[in-house]
Amino acid sequence: MGKTLVIYKINATDMGKMDETMAAIKKVRSAEFRDAKRVPIAFGAEIIRAAFTVPEKDDKAVEQLTKELNTLPQVEEAAMQEMTLV
Repeated sequence: MGKTLVIYKINATDMGKMDETMAAIKKVRSAEFRDAKRVPIAFGAEIIRAAFTVPEKDDKAVEQLTKELNTLPQVEEAAMQEMTLV
């Protein structure tokens, strides 16, 4: 069974606590965490680009991961940007 790599753009609720947000993202249970990095966008503001893998055959895995990310208190918004088979 293959896996799907999903990349998210994540906005933190507090820009001053980006390290805490990164730590919370790494503990997500509905997918396998792969990588995350801070990306500057403008005037000192940053977003987090995070990559996860989910089972290819699970139709609801991406939806479940998105929901879990958006319910984290440190996350203002998590939006899927890219998805590809691994």
